[in-house]
Amino acid sequence: MLKQKIRNHMNILRKKVSPALFGLSILVVIGGLSLTYVFMSANVSANASYSFPGSRDTKETTKKAIIEWMKDNSDMPEQVLMKIYNAAAMTGNRDLILAICVVESNFNPHAESDKGAIGLMGIMPGVWLEELKEKGIVEERNDLYKISTNIAAGAHVLATYLSETNDLRQALVRYVGGASWYATRVLQARKNIELAGFSQQQLAFTMLQD
Repeated sequence: MLKQKIRNHMNILRKKVSPALFGLSILVVIGGLSLTYVFMSANVSANASYSFPGSRDTKETTKKAIIEWMKDNSDMPEQVLMKIYNAAAMTGNRDLILAICVVESNFNPHAESDKGAIGLMGIMPGVWLEELKEKGIVEERNDLYKISTNIAAGAHVLATYLSETNDLRQALVRYVGGASWYATRVLQARKNIELAGFSQQQLAFTMLQD
């Protein structure tokens, strides 16, 4: 682009001025365009230091905001909540997985329900254990108390119901065994998690604009 601009200026000047002035004009044109290029490059470098939505800094801000939300809804230590967050993020459906975790167990990896559901996402070993073993997700029942394993198992169960119903609400109803209120609670929790992260993204972006 810079070379083409120089050639255009040279062709115009060659037709209008004497050889001596032509040579001087070339130096002026090159100098001016070079300064413009340097200025633009410096401007780009300066702007590169800022963070915009989608950048690494913004993702970290969102992560911290969601973990704060998790702390407000659980008595579990922050280091445990961070492991849960990271495992949920690995599924590609972070907010929904976290929503199920808070409704099922309040982020307690060792939770057990009266019906025998185990861990963060309330997996029923009597229903799913053999299939989870066949899929290589768990090796034994106690694996369902592990954060990453339980979330992987829950993601598999949810994906199974989604493939059968093609409807998230219906999949959640089947996930819990038929209770419609459960789907409402999970979807509301997901919305709250999304809002917690989104509000921090907006705040970070607004601060950059100021």
